[in-house]
Formats: sequence, structure tokens, C-alpha cells
Amino acid sequence: MTGATGIVGSNLVRALLAASYDVRVLVRPKSDLRSLVSLPVERCEGDVLQPTDLHAAVAGCTLVFHAAAVFAYWGQTAEEQRDLAVRGTRNILAAAQQAGAQRVVITSSSVVLGSRTTRQVLDETASFEEPDPSAYTLSKVCQEKAAFAIGAELGIEVVAVCPTLAVGPFDYRLSPSNATIVNYLNDPYRCTFIGGCNIVAARDVATGHMLAAERGTAGTRYVLGAENLAWQEVHALISELTGTFGPSLTLNHTATYLAAAAAEVSARLAGTRPLVTRDEAKMSARFYWYCHERIAKLGYAPMSARLALAEAVAWLLGRSYITDSVMERLALAPEVVAARARLVALETT
Repeated sequence: MTGATGIVGSNLVRALLAASYDVRVLVRPKSDLRSLVSLPVERCEGDVLQPTDLHAAVAGCTLVFHAAAVFAYWGQTAEEQRDLAVRGTRNILAAAQQAGAQRVVITSSSVVLGSRTTRQVLDETASFEEPDPSAYTLSKVCQEKAAFAIGAELGIEVVAVCPTLAVGPFDYRLSPSNATIVNYLNDPYRCTFIGGCNIVAARDVATGHMLAAERGTAGTRYVLGAENLAWQEVHALISELTGTFGPSLTLNHTATYLAAAAAEVSARLAGTRPLVTRDEAKMSARFYWYCHERIAKLGYAPMSARLALAEAVAWLLGRSYITDSVMERLALAPEVVAARARLVALETT
């Protein structure tokens, strides 16, 4: 498995171990390994962009999960993101084919299906529509297209899974999905947006990966989502779960974009990552709503967005992402308290 230290990968590792799989992970020499501490996995050091690093990692594996990616809207050029997505995927598929692996599951993204300006629910057959796609979005479109083509060329089974906005624990690098929760809680104005998204629990995404590997049809993509909500609804749920106010102010596309542009300027001057980017601002005014009926036929049954957000909040509150002044005023809902207890138990066993 590649990408084991990201939010999707770290939850997938745990799901595979719980299902009694023997797991080998490919990690870079300087990877942050906190999400793998105490887990009984075999580690191989290497880089998906270096083909010679992959032979030992894939040797003897019947299934390969390729979850390595740059899920970010800042810090890498479009060329770097596309190179990792396409060349890394080619290298993994070639190594898997040489090792005799039965199937490769590619972690794509629901963004490859595009979005709409209205509350339209899209499925795996949707045509890609995005007026000004981000570098990340384009890299995932190119990756998925290349994966199916290379798989056919090499004669190896490829299945693509397309997670929506996955939130949850073991996200030590603070992915953009969990950052939406952090940014909202830290925002003194509790701003919300005019678009919408599909919220899914990261551990349900992990389950979806396994279902696709074990029961999915080769050459097929599967949306791994849960609940379609307007951003106002997402933010209202976060407020309810944390016992705080909001959302109070709805920003239109222009206001969101200008705020993001200012955040980028401040970040460049400070040498830090902006809280929100212009690419994310452009997305906030559109609806990224999807249907997961195809994977549901294989047994996929995700939890509600409320429970997914409760798990994510429970994780984030223990990681110093939320400012002290905000933390002091929060009154956690029972779902968050229960999720925190479950996560503590997982970390101590």
C-alpha cells in the first residue's frame, strides 16, 4: 500500500489489519510515521517516482492499494502534482504486474466527476464539468484516465475509488477536508458558503476500498461518499456538535475569493500555508454532490454526516489545531464525547 500516512491511507491500514490482512506499506524516508506507530505492518522505504524502489514493496502481494497523492491546494506546482499522479501510478501498476498481483485499487477522487452550480447529484457516469479546475483536480482526472489505460495495456485489473470529502482521525498533516472544520471553528465570524459538498467518514472510505478490491468490477470507478449537504448545513452541524454559535455570515463567490486572495498574500509574506486558497474559494460556490449507489450494491453502508463530523471533531480537538480561546467556549455533544472515548481506546491498545 502506498499513501499509508495520509487520512485515507491511515484509516485503510487499520481496516485491512482488522480484516486480518497482512499489510506492507511503502513510505518515504522522511515520512511522518505517527499514524503507523504500534501498528503491525511491514514497512518498505521508497518513492513511487523511483521504479526500482517498488519491486521489493510489491513482491508477494495479491492486492495493491495506491493511495499516495498530494491532496493540497498550495505548495506544489500543477506539473509536480500531475507528475506524481500519472508517473507514480504507471510505476505502481508496472511493479504490480511484474509481481503478479491480482488487482490494483487506485484512490481517485469524486472531483473527477466534476461539479455543478445547482443541487444536482452526480454518479460515476457524469461528464467532467469544471469551469476553472484546480491543479489538484486536473491531476486526479489525469491519474484515473492513465490508470485505466495503463492497466489495460499491462493486462492487470484496475479499480478506481472516488472518495468525497473524507473527514476523520489519524490525519496528522491536516488534510484540506479536516481543515474545513478547523477553519470554521477558528473563524470569529463563523462564515459559510453558498455551495455544497458530500461528507463521508474516512473509515467508511477505507471500507469502500476493501469492498472495491474484493467485490468490485475491474475497469470500474466507485464513488465513496455518504451525505450531500449545503455548506450552511455542514457548518450548522459542526456548531451543534461543538456547542458554539453559527454559521452567521454567508459569503458569496466574490467575497470568498477576495478573502482567499488576501490569505494567500499573508501566507507568502509569513512563509506559511494559507488557511484557504483561491482554488478552494472557487469550489465553495459549487455543488459537489454525488451518489454512492454503485458501491452500496457491494455492501457499502456509510455512517451519517453528523457522526462522521463528530469523529473528525473528536480527533481534531486533541491535536492543538483549534485555538485555546475557542476551545474554552466549546460544549461538546454526546456524539463527540463518545467518539473521543473510542479514539483514546484505539490509541492505547
